Amino acid sequence: MKKSDFIIVGVLVALMFAWMNFYPALEQKFFPKPVQPVTQAAPAATNTPAVSAPVEKKAVIAGAVAAKAPEVVRPSVPEQTMTLANDNIELTVSSYGGAVISAVLKKYPAENRKDSGPAVLDFSAAPALRYAGLPVPAGVLEKTADGLRYVAALGDGRFFERSFKLDGEYLLKVEDSFANSGTAPWTWPSLRLPTGPMAEAKGTTTMQGLITLGVDSFTPAEGVHHWGKELNKLFRDTAETGLVTTTAEQIAPRSVDWVAAKNKFFVQVLTPKTSAYAFDLSVRKEGEGKKNIPVEVAAALQFDSKVVAANETLVRETSAYIGPKDYGFLKTQGMDQVEVMEFRSMGFWKFMNPIMYPMKTGLLWGLKALHVVVRNYGVAIMLLTVIVRMIFWPITHKGTESMRRMQALQPQLKEIQAKYKDNPQRAQQEVMKFYKENKVNPLGGCLPMLIQIPVFIALFVVLRSAVELRFSKFLWIRDLSEPEHLFAGLIPVVGSLNILPILMAATMVWQQKLTPAAGDPQQQKMMAILMPIMMLFFFYTMPSGLVLYWTTSNLIMIIQMLIKKQKPV
Repeated sequence: MKKSDFIIVGVLVALMFAWMNFYPALEQKFFPKPVQPVTQAAPAATNTPAVSAPVEKKAVIAGAVAAKAPEVVRPSVPEQTMTLANDNIELTVSSYGGAVISAVLKKYPAENRKDSGPAVLDFSAAPALRYAGLPVPAGVLEKTADGLRYVAALGDGRFFERSFKLDGEYLLKVEDSFANSGTAPWTWPSLRLPTGPMAEAKGTTTMQGLITLGVDSFTPAEGVHHWGKELNKLFRDTAETGLVTTTAEQIAPRSVDWVAAKNKFFVQVLTPKTSAYAFDLSVRKEGEGKKNIPVEVAAALQFDSKVVAANETLVRETSAYIGPKDYGFLKTQGMDQVEVMEFRSMGFWKFMNPIMYPMKTGLLWGLKALHVVVRNYGVAIMLLTVIVRMIFWPITHKGTESMRRMQALQPQLKEIQAKYKDNPQRAQQEVMKFYKENKVNPLGGCLPMLIQIPVFIALFVVLRSAVELRFSKFLWIRDLSEPEHLFAGLIPVVGSLNILPILMAATMVWQQKLTPAAGDPQQQKMMAILMPIMMLFFFYTMPSGLVLYWTTSNLIMIIQMLIKKQKPV
């Protein structure tokens, strides 16, 4: 490579790392996106409706306005609490409305350190499962044989009774009874049943442009709708700091079979036994102007007005899942609840689902199965990479052979090109004829790289919300779901040191040197430098688990090439 080429490459490296440092600020200034915060935000203090579920999405966007939530009137009597727990979760229930004010996820640490306590979803400022539309009653809590019981008198012989029972690891079964022992009919207003607010847990980061904070809904006609990507669009005109809600005109509301609020690793899913007539979502944003971004979301089921006749009782049952994004469990719940994982592509790429969806689920299953054996997700990712390489061995083998044969035919190809240098069209025809006679596919050498792309995309989707990788350690890596973040804040330009992407780039350089030259040697030398630099640029802030997969894949390819190099063409 010429000296001038090294200068160009050096300038490109400097520009790329400078771009990595300044691009997020520039993008947020000119093209703001809902970037997730690193620290846990305070819960939203509201149960006020936000976005109702109209038939036309445009109606929601057009109706978006800023609004302040009214203060919830609390009873004057002291609040009492009781806990409902199993080996996985501990729920704290309040005597104010029979609401859930916190959920302790016992098996998931709050922070990435040895002495960390368990993760806590704090709903105290906006309790989950507290009906909005009724006065907040001060009731009585008591233990039962299989859970908790809450009873509150609402006056005029009317009572609200709620029973709680944990069913499985993280599923809460709630049965609400509205009893009218009076002589006159009891007409309810429309009621809302909310989730608790969801913000990203402390220390959680996401890639630029990757949205993990969101609300999902399911309707029989539309299927699953992911609202996370539309939060900024819905709240485009809101620029004041604090709680932001939207109130959109309800045009032909439709039934909703479930609604969910989620962050990167955890989710709440409310599923009524009989469909709610609508849903809404609320968002709290922080920052001003262009930097006003969502930091907290919540969702709610909406129930229509009802009349309870004298001496009658109306019963409503709801399931509330409060826990990790567990693919195995959510799959058993039906109604596409597993799609809170967002394994299915939407929009233009929907046609790829028949191929990509089985690949994603297969990779997740393989990763978890290997972890059972080796007890380390880093080793499991490496073994999974080996298995994937073995599956695609025939294709990569054919691609490698094609490159070697192309290299052996280079002298004849140059003769043809020299012979017809004044007739490019004829030269192209003769070259293609030569390829056909020698049974060589000029694109065959691209196969080793191309086959990795769909697997990489599938693994990226799996790992972006795989709670299994959260705080998983491997060698010097403290968290496979995050970049390494070594010496955070001490490294100029990039902010922190990530060793694995650098190793990945080095393996790419090595692989390029072993790749048989099938064209202009000077161009190949340039590519051997530029490609690793580009990949280093793209991978530097990706989760360590994903970079580990690509690095291992490169090493396997290098071994394959070294073995092939010892054999004759």
